[in-house]
Amino acid sequence: MTTVNQLRKDIVSASRILSHLKLVEGFGHVSARIPDSDRFLITPRISLAMVSEEQLLTLNLNGEIVEGSHPAPFEAWLHTAIMKTKPRVNAITRIHARVANIFSVTERRLEPVHNHGSFFAGGVPIFTSPDLISTEKLGNDVSQTLTNRPAVLLRGNGQVTVGRTIPEAVMMAIYLEEAAEVLYGALQIGTPIPLTVDESTQRQIEALPPVDMERAWNFFKNKVEHASR
Repeated sequence: MTTVNQLRKDIVSASRILSHLKLVEGFGHVSARIPDSDRFLITPRISLAMVSEEQLLTLNLNGEIVEGSHPAPFEAWLHTAIMKTKPRVNAITRIHARVANIFSVTERRLEPVHNHGSFFAGGVPIFTSPDLISTEKLGNDVSQTLTNRPAVLLRGNGQVTVGRTIPEAVMMAIYLEEAAEVLYGALQIGTPIPLTVDESTQRQIEALPPVDMERAWNFFKNKVEHASR
């Protein structure tokens, strides 16, 4: 089982990766469930490029800060609602990927056309309100829109990705923007050919088995560490 200390390290690593890849710039947040508890860790109202382990907050499922001295993110209710209503979700990223955002403000569905996009079979749902997720009701509405999918687009306001682990939530964020970039590029030169649900299911098995999840996570951590030297 992952310890709280390891979760803290992984949240900071996730924050640095998302910042380095420009999936967040100044804003955004990451959270992770503390095993066997009704609490979760979350980055405070500090840039993900700058946040430290000591600055992380502990919140309960009522949205209350139970440990930490910094302000919680304005959209902490988003994390609280998803953690409360989706017990299989253990990690969340709140990002602002530029190309994926285009698909939240148009009628063109973001659907998979390549292997790494296969996790978004059937298209990525859109939460249609442009409001920041600042209340319990809005958080619950986003959670309902997400259903059992790995990502949801917030209309004109970025994206949310989830996972069973921090690395999985981060890879869904990376793959979400990659899927948007590939689809956007395809639309410039022709008619995209989406993966079918069956094709997506098979591609998911091949694209990110546990050994390759660890491989990808270590690659991006190493990339960030080398960039900061």
